[in-house]
Amino acid sequence: MLAACASAAPAELYASSASKPKERASEAAPATTDQLSTRYAKGDRNFDGMQLSGAALNGATLSAASFRGADLSGADLTGAVLESSDLSEIDLRSAHLDGARLSDVALGKARLDGASLVDTVLWAATLTSAVLDGARLDEANLQHADLSGAQLRGASLKHTLLETSVLRGADLSGANLSGATLPDADLEGAVLSHANLSQADFGRAHLRGADLSHALLCQTNFQRTDLTNVKLEGARYGKSTLVPSSFDLAARGAIEDACCDEKAFETACAWRSPSSVALMP
Repeated sequence: MLAACASAAPAELYASSASKPKERASEAAPATTDQLSTRYAKGDRNFDGMQLSGAALNGATLSAASFRGADLSGADLTGAVLESSDLSEIDLRSAHLDGARLSDVALGKARLDGASLVDTVLWAATLTSAVLDGARLDEANLQHADLSGAQLRGASLKHTLLETSVLRGADLSGANLSGATLPDADLEGAVLSHANLSQADFGRAHLRGADLSHALLCQTNFQRTDLTNVKLEGARYGKSTLVPSSFDLAARGAIEDACCDEKAFETACAWRSPSSVALMP
């Protein structure tokens, strides 16, 4: 008996059945916005797989939480704060995130098709392989964000901040980046065919091997941009399009179009996102 007592751990030797730790039963995912808010207020941060399609979460603070694989499609997250949260593989199709704060958020492989993210802060967010086809990101802050391999076909990024962002291999076919700022952005191998790049400032961006065929380049600034092996067949430019002094747009198949020198050049050039691009499967 002494040997048995000697071999037992002290905690086991003196613990009663009531004092022994019990495994906490896993709680079901919240089924309402009130349940979500209550659980978050109590310190719960794991909402993986939650099903709250169409939820009203405007103005909610849900920072440093995990929503991996959750369904928030069509949800209203206007002005919500989800900084440093894990939203990997989340479904946010057609959701409203205007003015939301999503800095340092993980959105890898997320679905944001048709979502509205106007004036949204996505500083240093990770959106690798995310789907944002037809999404609105006008005036959003995507500085230092990683959108490698993301799909933004037919998306609107007018006056969007993309400084030092990574868009390697991203598909922006038919996207509208008019007035966007992209200094030091990495767009190597990106697809920008049929995109509107008018008045965009690429600064010292890297466009090596990118596809800009049939893009609209009115008043675009490529003056300090790496345009090595860029595809420009059918792209349209004007006298105010800036390129490095040794670079010949026409020699690369681009077309000088007088419409680019008109005051209302987008109307004069009749640019619109091709429906075939926006509706691509």
